[in-house]
Amino acid sequence: MALVLFANTKGGSGKTTAALVLAGELVKHRAKVVLLEGDPNRPLMNWAQARGMTVLETSRTRVTSPTQAAELIEGAATADPDGGRLAVVHDDDQEGVFDWIEGASAWAHFVIADPEGSPNEWLTQVASQADLVIIPFAPSALDAKQVSRTVQVLQKVGKLSRRAVKYRILLTRAGAGAVMTRDEREIRQSLEKNGLPLMKTTLCERPAYRGLFKLDATIGELPEATINGLPSARRNAADYIAEVIAILKESPQNQTEAA
Repeated sequence: MALVLFANTKGGSGKTTAALVLAGELVKHRAKVVLLEGDPNRPLMNWAQARGMTVLETSRTRVTSPTQAAELIEGAATADPDGGRLAVVHDDDQEGVFDWIEGASAWAHFVIADPEGSPNEWLTQVASQADLVIIPFAPSALDAKQVSRTVQVLQKVGKLSRRAVKYRILLTRAGAGAVMTRDEREIRQSLEKNGLPLMKTTLCERPAYRGLFKLDATIGELPEATINGLPSARRNAADYIAEVIAILKESPQNQTEAA
């Protein structure tokens, strides 16, 4: 099982959208996925419930062991419209997060974790166990500055856990045109100059990604007749998942990690 955490200490970075696009693409390729949500605003929980799925709320469904968590996750996934390969856990209390992660590993191929958009204990706990942390940010100077703050949080986690945290930076909400904006170009150059690992794929601003929450769907479920540019969005999502998988498969000597 691979644990992928989406982290940014500022809201509005496209974090939840990036997590949901990845989950939908993995499910489309027949992987079993657990979406583990720590955001009190509950966007993923609301999305799942609108689809008729059972969401496990940890404050109401407390577990005493990973085995119990695994059984509950597998049972909840049966309500997933896309073949029982997706389960959603909303972690309200943070106390049993490790039991839920370990329990998910008995059933899922991937756990995708989406914390609150601010520094908190939930984020640091999950980061200490993550195989990969993705830091999404929009192409603005304010968001770019926040990337450094998030990296500092991950570096602190690495020191406390004595385990380097592997991370990549993902540009989101950028224009879908072939020509890069000046802001985007300057931000990319600044990140590269500072040795920060930026993903090659950009998750562009597209109607299809907004449609995930408007229509409570995965990208594979969106109706082509009503979503502009859907084929381009699907190609963008395919490039994105391919790069994430490649990063997860990298050998340790090729990994860029936080010290």
